[in-house]
Amino acid sequence: MRLLVLGGGGMAGSMMVDYFRGRDGFELSWTTRGGGDGSLPLDASDLEAVRRTVAAVRPELIVNCIGKLNADAEAHPLEAYAVNGLLPHWLAFAAGEIGARLIHISSDCVFLGDRGGYTELDRPDGISVYARSKALGEVNDPRHLTIRTSIIGPDASPKGIGLLRWFLAQTGEVSGYSRVYWNGVTTLELAKAVEHAAAHPEIGGLVHLLAAAPASKLEMLEWFKEAYGRDDVAIVPAAEPEIDRTLSAVRTDWIYRAPSIPDMVRELAAWERRGG
Repeated sequence: MRLLVLGGGGMAGSMMVDYFRGRDGFELSWTTRGGGDGSLPLDASDLEAVRRTVAAVRPELIVNCIGKLNADAEAHPLEAYAVNGLLPHWLAFAAGEIGARLIHISSDCVFLGDRGGYTELDRPDGISVYARSKALGEVNDPRHLTIRTSIIGPDASPKGIGLLRWFLAQTGEVSGYSRVYWNGVTTLELAKAVEHAAAHPEIGGLVHLLAAAPASKLEMLEWFKEAYGRDDVAIVPAAEPEIDRTLSAVRTDWIYRAPSIPDMVRELAAWERRGG
C-alpha cells in the first residue's frame, strides 16, 4: 500500500514514519516542513502545494499528523484554523481526486474536560482556539476516518510540548496531578491502530481510540519513572487542577482495543531502547 504521512517531524508523525518504515506491505513517503532525511518538503499552509504533493505521490492512504498545538494555536489563531480546521477537509478533497483514503488524527481536547466519558456522539464543547480548530477539522465522512485520541510519546520537535518529553527533562521534585484524568495511547499504539484501520477501509467517519482503563497524570508519571529508570525524579501529588477529558466508545464496528497505559508505556520504553 502506498502510504503518505503528513507531518513526519512531529510527535505522532515521526513515530508513524519509524513504525511503517519497518512494516511489510507499505511503500512509505512522508513530509516535513523543511524536507531532508528522506522526507518531502511541505508547507501545510500552502494548500496548492499540499494538493500537488498528494497528486505526485499518488498514495492509496494519507495519514494527517499535522497540527498547530495549544499555545501556538492561541498565539496564531488564523494559522490554527487554517491548519487544524481547513487542511483536513482539503486533504479529503485531494484524496478523493485520486481515489485515496484519509486518516486524520484529532484530539480529546475538543472537549472542555469537566466530566469525562465523552463518546463519539457528544458535541465538542471546548472553548480554546485549539479545541475549536481541531473540532472544525474532524472529517466525518464514510470514505475517510478521523481517529480522536490523545497521545504520549518521544518528540524530537523543538516545539514539542508532550508530557513524556517534559518528564524526561526533569530532575528533583515534580508535581503529579491526582485529579487530571487521561485514557489516551502512546504514539506507538496509535501507529498500530492506523495499521489496523488501513486494513479495514470499510470503517469510516469518527472513532475514539482509548486505553483499556483511565489513569491520573500522577499515576502516569510513576509509570514513566519506572519504565525509563528515572530514580532521580521525585513525584509529589497535587490535587489541582481537576480535568477529565477521558473518552468512551460506543461504535461497535471499530474493534481495535488498546492495552493498559502502563503496558503501553513499558512497550514504548523498550521500543526506544532498541531503536525501533
